[in-house]
Amino acid sequence: MLKQGLKLDIVTCRTLLHGLCWYGLVVEAMSLFNKMKSCGLVPDIQIYTILIHGLFKDGKVDEARNLFHNLLLKGLQPDVISYNIMIQGFCQEGLLEEAYKILLEMEEHNCLPNEVTYNTLIRGCLKNKMYDGGCVLIDEMVAHGFKADAFTASMLFDLLQLKEQDPALLALQKKFMP
Repeated sequence: MLKQGLKLDIVTCRTLLHGLCWYGLVVEAMSLFNKMKSCGLVPDIQIYTILIHGLFKDGKVDEARNLFHNLLLKGLQPDVISYNIMIQGFCQEGLLEEAYKILLEMEEHNCLPNEVTYNTLIRGCLKNKMYDGGCVLIDEMVAHGFKADAFTASMLFDLLQLKEQDPALLALQKKFMP
């Protein structure tokens, strides 16, 4: 593209980065990211969020964490999507404590959690057998006016079929079906 005399712009880079990360080509995405910076393009929060998501998808948790924590140093404020990507990545890696820290950081920076935030954390709790934590999150989610999505409810019902005797899991069931 550059060899043909075309100039990079932020929208084109965002689209290319998304595609590269989607197909697991994170090394190529990081190369393009560095190229755009050397061409004078200033990455926005969406660019960083795409890269963070790609890094998590590629199993590069430390790199994703570092990129995220450097956002404020670059003058960028993470948005709810950025925070949700971090929470999702940590939950998928079984790092629930780090996911909770991101939730607290999110609230400290006046970025309110949304339905996706809560459902992601609840699924993380269910996946990691932290049923009591799931109960607390469901209460918090409902208090903020949100509901469990179909994927979260399905996950709970699947677990109930496997482990019906777990008291914490039964407590979760009661919250879903009063």
